[in-house]
Amino acid sequence: MVELTAQGVEGSGAAAAALRFLRTHLPFANMEEEVLDFLVSHLQLGYHAEGAVILDPAQGIPETFYIIQRGSVQVLPSSGIQGEQARALNLGAGECFSVGALLEKRAVTSPYRATADTFCYELSASHFPELLDRSPVFAAFATRYLASMLRESRRLIRMNSSAAGEQQAMSRPLGSLIGRGAVTCLPQTPVGEVLRIMQARKIGSMLVVDDSGRLCGIFTRHDVLDRIALEKCDLARPIAELMTPDPLTLPAEASAWEAALLIAKRGIRHVPVHDGAMIIGVVTERDLFALQRVSVHAIHRTVADAVSVDELRQAAADIRRLVLSLLGQGVAAEQLTLIISTLNDALTRRILEIEAQRFDLSGIRWCWLAFGSEGRYEQTISTDQDNGLAFEGEDSHDALRQRLLPFAQAVNSGLDACGFPLCKGNIMAGNPQWCLSLDEWRRQFGHWIADTDPQALLHAVIFFDFRPLHGEERLAQALRDHLLDLTRNNSRFQRQLAQYALETPPPLGLISDFVTDDSAESRGTIDLKKSGARLFADAARVLALAAGVAHTSTAQRLRQAGTALNIPPAEIAAIVEGFFFLQGLRLRAQTNMESTSSGVNRIRPDRLNEVDRRILKESLRQARKLQSRLALDYRL
Repeated sequence: MVELTAQGVEGSGAAAAALRFLRTHLPFANMEEEVLDFLVSHLQLGYHAEGAVILDPAQGIPETFYIIQRGSVQVLPSSGIQGEQARALNLGAGECFSVGALLEKRAVTSPYRATADTFCYELSASHFPELLDRSPVFAAFATRYLASMLRESRRLIRMNSSAAGEQQAMSRPLGSLIGRGAVTCLPQTPVGEVLRIMQARKIGSMLVVDDSGRLCGIFTRHDVLDRIALEKCDLARPIAELMTPDPLTLPAEASAWEAALLIAKRGIRHVPVHDGAMIIGVVTERDLFALQRVSVHAIHRTVADAVSVDELRQAAADIRRLVLSLLGQGVAAEQLTLIISTLNDALTRRILEIEAQRFDLSGIRWCWLAFGSEGRYEQTISTDQDNGLAFEGEDSHDALRQRLLPFAQAVNSGLDACGFPLCKGNIMAGNPQWCLSLDEWRRQFGHWIADTDPQALLHAVIFFDFRPLHGEERLAQALRDHLLDLTRNNSRFQRQLAQYALETPPPLGLISDFVTDDSAESRGTIDLKKSGARLFADAARVLALAAGVAHTSTAQRLRQAGTALNIPPAEIAAIVEGFFFLQGLRLRAQTNMESTSSGVNRIRPDRLNEVDRRILKESLRQARKLQSRLALDYRL
């Protein structure tokens, strides 16, 4: 073992080489210079021949922290894991191990074996706590490995984006966006006085508070036309009679994206911000999107005011432009997919409202259902339709269906015109097979759960992720309650669904980092949907049914089921972060930030920067860990 013991970097070629190496790999590249000097002064360069076991669970708590300098190391599967889940993980130059075991003062859970002649920079475990104490950067990395890598990835995106800017940083707390203190009045203040104050102060809204300072209403410039000018209001009336009571608010620590999401959902322009019980100001849609050509509220207003599908086409294009802008700012995929889904929901509802006026639907109680990624609130830019109709009425089911089908087909055509292609599998409400009464849907779900045919299982996977999008939501709730009753204690069906979730292993290589497609049209690529995000969604569906979780989004299923099933929060957090990193890569591919010619969900790993390659690898490991849990739980 060669020891790097020089007094300074200049005095030792080995120490200088170690510094150069560390400065090209995360997290060391971001660490403080004095900490790097400390680290290098305590490193040794160790050699491990091909086939040598470097760490093993039987050794107890590791005595060394390893950084691979060159060569490769495999993490062998834990005992008890079999089949596809038993494949080893591969570590390469710049990666380190075993942080978790050193932090928790426990043995590693899997053997680490050199698969080639390997050199590692090695730090005695006795110095590991001091490294954590000296370097906040390394401490953050060690305690939240994947999260810290994700932050670095988003930082690189922002650096490479012309749309980046401090005012557009959607992760900023709302409190930092408050430009002036709250302007308030009492409920009994005359309307005329409120208007004079708003004009003099050049403000777009007045907050109405009671004697104790509690917010009880808001009045905005946009209320002037509807409630004063058109109604020829007496300006002596108290503002309490014209204000919007109990407005929606957010805390000062909430992020800008949360305000953007509230604006998108409710079609509002002003969000009062509070710090505890005190209202500190108002954040407007203009504050959030001042530097953007397209804003959430502008899109929402375009959608709400549209009277034809042709007018909604522009809104659909604006949604895609907004996504590109937000993606360039480094907005996290969880928030971005929520904003996409929220705006797409609004657009779909408006198409439903427009088309419903053209058909006689009187006497029919109906609910438009969203399936698939739309049902999970996980729409990306390139997504087709997956929808259906549930209905009730006094006439026969067939008679009601015949009245609803022309309406549903018109909506499907309208969505297609707005950039949501018709489903190739014809899973659409305009198909009589998926325009069913509530009783028919109940029987259909019961059939899929009882049937062992693979096609029935595939239908269950697609349709179980449903949520109500418009209409009589109680129909969807009744169907969800029925589904949970059928599946909660149905171990046979859960095991069958778990088997399906394990059919596709993560594309992690034994020798190389990734297993890529070798077909002529897709050679060298990975499908981030089928071989990435889907793995998390399929596993989360099983856990949700086992725990009786009604939510349909993958992240919420994991979080809620994790609590119910006693899965460690840190494990769930890492899995969720891995899932959303893959979603973020998909969005980047779809906006040509990481484009390939092989498909909207495909990327070439060899074209990713080092940070993203590392996080992609770790994210796929999280998918494998999740699959391993299913394999053990259901003995597969």
